[in-house]
Amino acid sequence: MCRYSRRIAARAVAAFLLAAAVASANVTVRFEPASLTVDPGTIFSVAIVADIPQPVVGWGLDLTIQNPAIVSVHAAPSIGPPWVSAYAPDGDGLAALAFPSSVSGTGIVLATLSLSADAVGETELWISVTPGDLTEGFALDPTGFDAFTVQPGHVKVPEPTTGLFLLAAGAVVAGRRRAVLRTEG
Repeated sequence: MCRYSRRIAARAVAAFLLAAAVASANVTVRFEPASLTVDPGTIFSVAIVADIPQPVVGWGLDLTIQNPAIVSVHAAPSIGPPWVSAYAPDGDGLAALAFPSSVSGTGIVLATLSLSADAVGETELWISVTPGDLTEGFALDPTGFDAFTVQPGHVKVPEPTTGLFLLAAGAVVAGRRRAVLRTEG
């Protein structure tokens, strides 16, 4: 094969690989519910859900809570079917393998998080991967990793005014009732 033919072949292979990379589907990861309001001291659940257009054989992710003073992880995540929990070197438990075969589809539950509302405020929930960590991302069947986009979650922990308001309103009503009874009696 002449040098010119090799260049053409190399360019053809590069163009094919580039086209394959561009044609690669993109996994979308989101939280369900996307936004919620919880009372301080509440333990609540949020699901990590993905739309996976191409078959994947496993995944590994990192959870980031923008303000961990407001919301914290309460317990280890529960990995959703059709996944089998896998070792996560970073210790967060967000890794799984497909069982019995690769997985694709819409609204696939990756994991359910158990979180705690620790303080008043608002925070975002994010999913990411550590660059260079080959245990994180969406492993394609048969090889490679798919790109993914994230739709962040939002948690609001408001001042506990509702309970205090009802308690204060009850005290006012009770006080008025006693005052009426005293004037009648």
